[in-house]
Amino acid sequence: MSQLNTKTQLPQTIVMPRLYVMMFSSGRTSAALAKYIKSNPKYKNVIYVILNTGKEREESLVFADRCDKEFGLNLIWLEAVVKKGKGNGTGYKIVSFETASRNGEPFESMLGKYYLPNNAAGMNCTRELKQRPIDSFLRYNYKGFDIKRIIGIRADEAHRKSIHAEKEGLIYPFCDEVPIDSKNIRKFWSEMPFDLELKDYEGNCDLCFKKSLKKRLTIISENPKIADWWKKMEDKHGSEESPRFDMRTNLTVSKQIELAKNPFRKAIDLYELSQQQTDLFEIETDCFCKAT
Repeated sequence: MSQLNTKTQLPQTIVMPRLYVMMFSSGRTSAALAKYIKSNPKYKNVIYVILNTGKEREESLVFADRCDKEFGLNLIWLEAVVKKGKGNGTGYKIVSFETASRNGEPFESMLGKYYLPNNAAGMNCTRELKQRPIDSFLRYNYKGFDIKRIIGIRADEAHRKSIHAEKEGLIYPFCDEVPIDSKNIRKFWSEMPFDLELKDYEGNCDLCFKKSLKKRLTIISENPKIADWWKKMEDKHGSEESPRFDMRTNLTVSKQIELAKNPFRKAIDLYELSQQQTDLFEIETDCFCKAT
């Protein structure tokens, strides 16, 4: 009579390989974080991904391409592919700096299926042009990986961190690992041979409705053509449920164009202002009482 095996058979633990996904937004903080991640041996298996909506400033795309080449990121450029028909989820396509959309094509494709994004109707743009394309890309190419997404949020903006970060696999190195603020970021870029050629208030997406009205009016006054696409989309895709991009001030893009022609208190680049103030106190002149 054979003896029973009395040893407890424990289920084997399957250890999934770790993959870090650095979400490159083309901003100064994101780019500085990418360089930090690239040089940190802690992050061994990393991919760097940029999501292009077609409404990024050209300066942002040029900056991303320069960072890619200077830091050796092997940056993956993605754009959303919005599929027509209910139940068909948004996919992705791989592009490059040279082939990336410059005239809002992915964004307009999204507007052909979903409401105008705004403060009331929700961030369709973020969901369909950023979140779902990267989700689709990772599912198709990295199934079976333990994925951690690296987000470029600084310590001085930690309130923007997701309250579900652990569950969602999000990590914030510039908040929780090496606390960095906006002054640190500006100092870093002041010591680099290149920088993002945009002012603080210009941001990335060129006329995003989440920018303050002052910033949008300043941008329109300095570059009126930027508003043309947004006006066209609002006129074409506005509906009773979602009539315009800005539901906070309830100003149409057309009205913002009018307001930008009138005098108003413009937004300023705080870093640029601080440098001007520093220069003011660093001016050296000969003292009048200098001995002759």
